[in-house]
Amino acid sequence: MDPTLMSVTDVVRRVLPEDRVRAMSGPDHELRDLGLGSLELVSLLVALEDAFSVRLPADVMHHATFRSVRTLTAALQTTPGIEDPHARPR
Repeated sequence: MDPTLMSVTDVVRRVLPEDRVRAMSGPDHELRDLGLGSLELVSLLVALEDAFSVRLPADVMHHATFRSVRTLTAALQTTPGIEDPHARPR
């Protein structure tokens, strides 16, 4: 699996409540179907920006970006200067 996709999956799992995490079937699962509302979206955005040490640009801030783990990953991969947390030395 793509390391960035794994990192985004980890962040999403930290933001969602445990029962919703268990319901997530994979990277294409609709996050809205997991109950991701506006407050969770803000939490997810902050968590992703912190995890990847980046600010997502305004042009990717739309509902399609937050559709699934895969769409979030694609948006992050096109953002200049991202730092994948899995690539950092521990």
